[in-house]
Amino acid sequence: MQQRDGQPPEAPETGAETGSAGEEPRSLMQILSRARLAAQAEAADPEDGPPGDHQGNGAHDGRISVEEAVAAMGHASFIPVMMLPALLVFSPLSGIPILPSVCGMIIALIAAQMLVGRQSLWLPGVILRRTLPAGRLDQSLAWVERPARWIDAHTGKRIGWLTRAPGRQLLLLACMVSGGVMPLLELVPFTSSILGAAITIMSLALLVRDGLLALIGLAFVAGAAAVLLTVTGVL
Repeated sequence: MQQRDGQPPEAPETGAETGSAGEEPRSLMQILSRARLAAQAEAADPEDGPPGDHQGNGAHDGRISVEEAVAAMGHASFIPVMMLPALLVFSPLSGIPILPSVCGMIIALIAAQMLVGRQSLWLPGVILRRTLPAGRLDQSLAWVERPARWIDAHTGKRIGWLTRAPGRQLLLLACMVSGGVMPLLELVPFTSSILGAAITIMSLALLVRDGLLALIGLAFVAGAAAVLLTVTGVL
């Protein structure tokens, strides 16, 4: 599934790589594969609406909407949906202006809803209608696959109590705050990408109940804070 010189990235495999239809993704690779399949479907079928019209519910001119990406994960799949924008902030797409801010707002909204115990995901229409170039999304997610495979291969049920209450609430709070400050930190080098990696790791820790991953994710949050304090001259 790696990109070859001059060739578009290969399509993700189906089956175990994507998980069964209707089931919540249970690994980083399943999340990436579902998102890539959705992006490739839109890239291959750009005639979904009038050219240049990016305000409707569909993705046009080879673009994919946030709503379509959420549907690929499942509207009840809070953690996988939260991981997807975190992965985008960590990917080459983070260079698109405003993208880290939009991703941060999505992450903060999802984490807040999990903290208050909502059973179904809600995002405002102005966010659901946002679109990205489907081809670039597919390429960026392909770039993330190698580290994702390595992380999936090294997860396990370790220090599980850190992923249960009150540790779970602490991790969700860290995700919410990290996402919420992304719009403020977009101009500070590296901080958004570090926070994207931190949210990805903490979310995966909650998904697979790996407390060691939770500690690593919190360490990334501390690292982003250290970068911010260094850049601003506090340290």
